[in-house]
Amino acid sequence: MTVTTPRVGRDRTIAAAPLRWWAADARGPRRHQADAAAGFTGRGPRYARHALAVADGVGDSPAAARAARIAVDHAVRTAVLDGRADLAVLAAHDVLLGAGLPGDAALTVALGPDTRLAEATWTVAWVGDVRAFALVDGRPWPLTREHTVGADMRAAGIAVADHLDHVLTTSVRTLRGAVGIGVTAIAAPDALVLATDGVHRVLDPDTLAAACARTSVPDLAQALVDAAGRAGTRDNATALVVSTGA
Repeated sequence: MTVTTPRVGRDRTIAAAPLRWWAADARGPRRHQADAAAGFTGRGPRYARHALAVADGVGDSPAAARAARIAVDHAVRTAVLDGRADLAVLAAHDVLLGAGLPGDAALTVALGPDTRLAEATWTVAWVGDVRAFALVDGRPWPLTREHTVGADMRAAGIAVADHLDHVLTTSVRTLRGAVGIGVTAIAAPDALVLATDGVHRVLDPDTLAAACARTSVPDLAQALVDAAGRAGTRDNATALVVSTGA
């Protein structure tokens, strides 16, 4: 998917520079597509920035799919309006609980810089296991650390069973304040990749790096989802790629 912002019209509304992003997904062997991706571009001098998000619904149900869709749609708009990716994650939490909606999701939000500023730093906030990578000179660099039991135990030097990689320690619904949100920043990447575990968990680092090196940015999201399918993923698979360069 490619998203561009309308040019300034007669109402003299200021829009951010056009943003190019692409998303691809596959339901795989699951009954429901519980992944979701979204992007939003602000208008006006205070909101001239971009936000992208990918969510992975917890479970294989309509409630999981709805939670993921609500999370990304609400997060990208909040990120642009508030100018903070972590507040966007909190907002997704509040809307799920405040509306009494069932379901849960992992969520990663990428927020672009204010276009009025000279700096070009993107911020990324996340809960759960949707990973973000920065592409620099065609190489993927991980930006996020999974919020799972498996990841925590491995970080402590403990060998764990693979199924614990699917047990989230923090999610949109279970989040308890900003302290549970992962936040990082990357200055002037060539592109960003957001991917659900149906992609990143089945692609080893060499396969991921090779796909990024040989695939153009507009084709990369689909290439990663296709590669996950060939690798035998048994989950929904979703990738979003945003070109952050000039």
